This record gives sequence, C-alpha cells and structure tokens, in this order.
Amino acid sequence: MTLSVCIPIYNTDVRALVEELCAQISKIQTAQIDIILIDDASDVAFRQRNHYDHPKVHFIQLETNIGRSKIRNSFLKYTNAGYLLFIDGDSTVLDPSFLKRYLAYLLQHQNMAVLVGASVYQDTAPDLLYRLRWKYSTSRESLSYEQRKKLQDTGFKTNNFLIRRSVFDKLPFEEKLLGYGHEDTLFGLQLVAKGIHIEHIDNPVWNFKLDTNSEFLKKTDNAIANLLWICANYKDDLRLVEKNKLLRYFISMKSFWLGKFTLGVLAFHQPLFLRILQTGLAPLLLFDLYRLGRLYQLNKDPQYHLR
Repeated sequence: MTLSVCIPIYNTDVRALVEELCAQISKIQTAQIDIILIDDASDVAFRQRNHYDHPKVHFIQLETNIGRSKIRNSFLKYTNAGYLLFIDGDSTVLDPSFLKRYLAYLLQHQNMAVLVGASVYQDTAPDLLYRLRWKYSTSRESLSYEQRKKLQDTGFKTNNFLIRRSVFDKLPFEEKLLGYGHEDTLFGLQLVAKGIHIEHIDNPVWNFKLDTNSEFLKKTDNAIANLLWICANYKDDLRLVEKNKLLRYFISMKSFWLGKFTLGVLAFHQPLFLRILQTGLAPLLLFDLYRLGRLYQLNKDPQYHLR
C-alpha cells in the first residue's frame, strides 16, 4: 500500500506537523508513506523554515500563488501513491496513532474511495480577537464523528481527508474558484452527484491556529462570492441550495417583496454589523444576518447574479 500525505502551505510553519508525521512513518512497516509539501508562494521567512531535507519529505516551491483548488490538484504531479491524505498546514496531530488508524481502516475497507477524518477546535473560548472564527467553527463546522456518520455527505471539508488516487484523477477540484471558501463544498457535492460514497473515521486533527475576527470576515466575503458563483455555474442536480441553509434562506427571501425589503435593510446595516462582529462579542445570529446582507449586495454583480 502506498500513501502520500499532501500538505499545501501558505504562510504557515509546518515543522511541528511534519516532524510528528515523520516520527509516525518511521514506526510503520506495512505501507510506503511519504510527505509532499507544496508551498504556494509564501513569504521568504516561511519558505526557509519549511524547507525540509528528509528522505520521506518532498518540498516543492511555487513562485506564483495558484490558490486553494489548483494547489490540491497539483499534488497528483508529484506522487504515484495509490492514496492521498490531505492535511492543511496549520493543523496539529496529537494522536501518535494517527496514520496507523487510517492504514487500519484501508486494510479493512479495500473499496474505500473517500475517507474523512475531520478536524476539531479547542474547547475553551479564545481571546475576543479570535472569538468569531472559533464560535462559528465549533458551532457549525466541527461535527462529531457520530454526527458525520449520520449526515454522511453534509459539510465536506478538505482538511484531513483521504482519497483514492483513481477517484481524484477523475474528479479534481474546480480551479475557477479563487480565494477562500466553498471549493470543499463543491467537491463534496460533486462526489455525491457521481455516486461516490464518503466514509468517515474518528481520527481528527486539531485546529489551534485561528483567524482574527477581521481576517475571518474578509474570508467570509470571498466565501460568499464563491457560493454565488457555484450556484450560478453549476446545475441544480448538485443540490447546493438544499444543502446550504444560508443560500436557501436567501433565495426564499428574495422571492417576495417583504423578503427583498428585509435583505435591503440588512445590506444597509453592513457597516454596523461589521463593527459589532469585529468585537468578538456578537452572537452567530448577527453573523448570519450579515452574510444574508452580503449575499444581497454581491448578487447584484452580473457574474454572480441568481435569476
């Protein structure tokens, strides 16, 4: 069995993550495992820190930033392994049997196509500067193993998932999606549309690095634009509206005059919402209202407009 651990890097120090994975690889005799690092044109300081000289680690430096989708697709150029395990560079592996758990599952499930290990966040609330990202991720994104098994194809995330090479060859990430957000949503929906079963394992990584409230709000804007782009450019058989609650509310509201009026009011109050959200004290309901207002604003752009 051959497995490549694929870690895309952008302005992140991955040394602790790579050292832990190398230590685990050294204890495994039942599979051939290597690590591939692709740096997406990070700042010079991060390039120097992450440049590894290790027989199990292959470091590729990109001179131009190519984005979240394209960099993941590019891993296929640098490995012939039968399976690819994707882990984000800002992740932390705490379980010393992390790789062994994946291998044990693969040995027991020979026909596995996609296996999700997921990620979790700290239990205690961080400083207010990072509170919005933590609150949203722990409440909405970080599903337990039991929840993931029950929902199966809901909320697919690219951090910490394993995929069979033959599947990834035929279904790469959409490279027209630029910046942060929803490339994983689209990929998960495409897997389901193709009849590819998504399996789950209780084998998470930890996310200890959080965006500041301002950083997360900027990323949210890009994610909303990507969400509208997907909805405008892909057919309904992906069930995007059915799966995405925010988009479902938006489409429902803009279909009648009172809903349109409410969306307009939310859009008008965007500056106020932003100031409150940046404090880290706002409830997630306000964040949802902010996103509905931004959907209304961005939907006026012809390239995103939903008829």
